[in-house]
Amino acid sequence: KTRFTVPPATRVLYLFLLMLAGLFIAGLFLPLLLHLFGLESGGRGAVYLGTVLQSLLAFMLPAYFTVRWSGYPLTKYLKLEGDTRLGRQMMFGLLAFLLSYVFVSFLNRWNQGIALPESLRSVEEWMRTLEDAAMETTMLLLSGQGVVYLLLNLLIVAGLAALSEELFFRGALQQFLQEKIPNGHASVWITAFIFSVVHFQFYGFFPRLILGALLGYLFLYTRNLWVPIVVHFINNATVIVLHFFWGDSEWMEVLEEAEVTPAFAVMAVVSLLLTLILFMCYRRRSVDEVR
Repeated sequence: KTRFTVPPATRVLYLFLLMLAGLFIAGLFLPLLLHLFGLESGGRGAVYLGTVLQSLLAFMLPAYFTVRWSGYPLTKYLKLEGDTRLGRQMMFGLLAFLLSYVFVSFLNRWNQGIALPESLRSVEEWMRTLEDAAMETTMLLLSGQGVVYLLLNLLIVAGLAALSEELFFRGALQQFLQEKIPNGHASVWITAFIFSVVHFQFYGFFPRLILGALLGYLFLYTRNLWVPIVVHFINNATVIVLHFFWGDSEWMEVLEEAEVTPAFAVMAVVSLLLTLILFMCYRRRSVDEVR
């Protein structure tokens, strides 16, 4: 079996160069496609089209072309092949998502309340502007009424985004880094950091960092990319479904505006500990099976 002839560091560089090229091409063709399909710039249709172009050109294709340099079959390197343990691995991933949910929610509320020093007021205003623009786009998609919009959101915002980002970050980047730095923990956290930075949302940086680490460890321990893909999809789909069915409900408003209280912090710590215990138990069981 032949291995990569291109060093891992070079592949990481090419991966991001292809991503930047994809973003440039997507930005170039989006206005032309909007005109072709008669869609209004800034409208819901334009956001859907832009999301599809970005997912395909900036994430999926760069991962595909970079991994193609491998001497292994594409699905084998990306860990997309079937596994007799897939059912148990999926249950592990689902449990990890559920147990960590409170901790991630706590980080989200805490992160949104971070205030920078007065000397960095201009930086904070810039970051708030980016955050408000991202939230406006998100709410535009989530505000769509009718089953068609629900299905489009599940397909494009949850499904395609989860698939393309996991191929890029966990399937390609995390594995390239692990070849360069033979330490699974380092590759998981470096990838999670880049995953969060690339979204350009400071007030969602820490919860996205933890989500990226969760997905990274799921991939590291299961060696099956379908597990983080499905968990990533469930994470996105949860927001979509909750807003579609209960977006105007009082309990949803309370949930979204929850304050960072000591009780909330205790629940978050318990959530984190339970998640860590789950990973330790899974890891121990996997090691015992190998023996």
